[in-house]
Amino acid sequence: MNPNELFHEVYGTYFEIVQTILNIRHPLTAKELTVIVNTKGFDESHLQLLPALLNQKNPWWLLHESNQQWVPLTRQPTPRFQTDLERQWLKSLLSDPRLLMFMDQYDINDWQQQLAAVSPLFNSTNINYFDQFKQTEDFIEQSQQRNHFKRLLAAIKKQELVTIEYQRHKQTTAKSGLFSPISLEYSEKNNLFRLKAWRILRKSRFEVTLNLDRMITISTASQQNIERKAITSRRRTKQVTCLLTDRRDALKRSMPHFADYRKTTRQLTDKDYELTIYYDTADETELLIRLLSFGPFLKVTAPESFVAKVKERLNSQAELMTELQQQTTDYFK
Repeated sequence: MNPNELFHEVYGTYFEIVQTILNIRHPLTAKELTVIVNTKGFDESHLQLLPALLNQKNPWWLLHESNQQWVPLTRQPTPRFQTDLERQWLKSLLSDPRLLMFMDQYDINDWQQQLAAVSPLFNSTNINYFDQFKQTEDFIEQSQQRNHFKRLLAAIKKQELVTIEYQRHKQTTAKSGLFSPISLEYSEKNNLFRLKAWRILRKSRFEVTLNLDRMITISTASQQNIERKAITSRRRTKQVTCLLTDRRDALKRSMPHFADYRKTTRQLTDKDYELTIYYDTADETELLIRLLSFGPFLKVTAPESFVAKVKERLNSQAELMTELQQQTTDYFK
């Protein structure tokens, strides 16, 4: 098997689902299979995975029918193993500073010691990001951002109010405010973590987005009753409709790629799907970048305003490439 294919299958969501099904050592009904796939997978997983598991002509055929129930072809529980490719991938992840948001430095050091003899699969110098802002002026050190990340995550889980001292620009004065954290997310476009929250005023509240690297201090606030406060401003949402052609695993790749958006998928033909994504208007540029990353396999069909922005960006990229090619030609004359 191709190493890249092994890496993809073994550590993907589908492998985890199949492992769960095979390790249940009793017959399963079609309904039970659907529940497992929908619980552990994506909304669209049943469109691909279940037919593959039940089709004798498919390489993923691992279940056979017996009395209108499905039984694993395997006789032993599916083991969990670690390949050299996984170890190289883990070694690469350890150099990512974002890992500090999710693991303690002690655990990272322990992993580094265990993988001391392993060469990383890649490093940061091997990756060139396009359509991503370069952060050049973090106000807060990474260690402090990590502490704030964990503090906000705890506040979200406990539904606590927090007071945040926030400075938008170095030329401005830091201001404090009362917030009710909603969620933490990572912005690919801005290459930073940010907080979605309610900004609490005396008689009202409104939705805001705060960058983690602009938070000076975070402290626990008195737990006031905010349910009765009127909503004076809510972040606007829109939707974009796309036609996705399932070539080179485009459908499978789209599931985790747009996992942080609310979306629906409708099958049109064997290879064509209609993908509708609902997004915050403040994240429109970021969504546009993600959609373009699928190249010819994904076509935006509606609304017209979004289609126009796709065309504008593609034309800008084409002009830039033409300019670069001309500069290269002139250089070698």
